[in-house]
Amino acid sequence: MDDKKMMPVSQEEAAAIAILRFNKAAKRREVSWRKQIGRLTIHYHWQSRKNLWGRFGGGSTWKLGFQAASRCIIINLLVCSLRLEIVDRKGE
Repeated sequence: MDDKKMMPVSQEEAAAIAILRFNKAAKRREVSWRKQIGRLTIHYHWQSRKNLWGRFGGGSTWKLGFQAASRCIIINLLVCSLRLEIVDRKGE
């Protein structure tokens, strides 16, 4: 029998689907909170290193450094990330 008849998706797609199903079923350990002070929004995010894709996705468990954009700074502190964002004023 032809393999394409048995598996309508590629092996990579099937693996991705299996991982998505596993992530829904598995309990993930994470802490996430958001605080707003005036126009500044502070978002803290921590995930367990035992998550399937690691803390930061793609298998990455440790990350140190920062990313910046015009209104946002993300600070990665090895095991967690802190996002500082300036939001627009309402009505502008």
